[in-house]
Amino acid sequence: MSAFYRLLGRRTPGGVVVERDGLVAAVVPTCPNQSVVNGVVYEDARAVRDAHAELTALYAGAGVGAWRVWVPEADRATAEWLERSGHHLAGSPRAMTLALAGLQHQVADDHDCRRVADAAALSALNEQAYGLPAGEFATATQALKGHAEFYFAREHGEFAACVAALDEGRDCGIYCVATRPSSRGRGLASALIRRALSDARDRGCTTSSLQSSPSGFHVYERLGYRDEGALETWEYRGV
Repeated sequence: MSAFYRLLGRRTPGGVVVERDGLVAAVVPTCPNQSVVNGVVYEDARAVRDAHAELTALYAGAGVGAWRVWVPEADRATAEWLERSGHHLAGSPRAMTLALAGLQHQVADDHDCRRVADAAALSALNEQAYGLPAGEFATATQALKGHAEFYFAREHGEFAACVAALDEGRDCGIYCVATRPSSRGRGLASALIRRALSDARDRGCTTSSLQSSPSGFHVYERLGYRDEGALETWEYRGV
């Protein structure tokens, strides 16, 4: 996720990346209500406490009304400290990983799965899938263009599902998985991920990682991803 947030902070209008020893944060003023893009990840829990006042001021000054810290479920001390500091638990996605060496998936030939560099379509499908206003993710997906691979499945000539794959070292991170409501339950996202993983292995990636919502967990499990535990999202709402 560090690579994801660095791109957002550096490539969105007015964006800022904050990097401290053991911490990376993105401030994305063009998506002020979405903490998924205004996020903080860390390796050293002390960095969260040390940077918290600075981050709170930066987000408020940028007009960002919602930001989050991703906390591994085992780090109860940081979770409790964030709660005392005004954060609330917004969700507990599962961290999942997959080794690509033994990947046996075959790209399904019954879905029209293609790699297309269309940031606007990636944004639109995610907004449809998650019930958000049109254009909500426009600048965020544009920031990924040219650095991540975008995959789309079509139904009746229209984009129906999407996935973004972002490499960091030899890991392929899977992001922006979305299927429009009328096309759910047909295996479109699974087919796209299989295609993305196959391409990632061809690029030299050895692992894949993602953060799964409850609704996507069994889909990813069937694809071979292993549950590594919850990554709690501790959200702060200020502006």
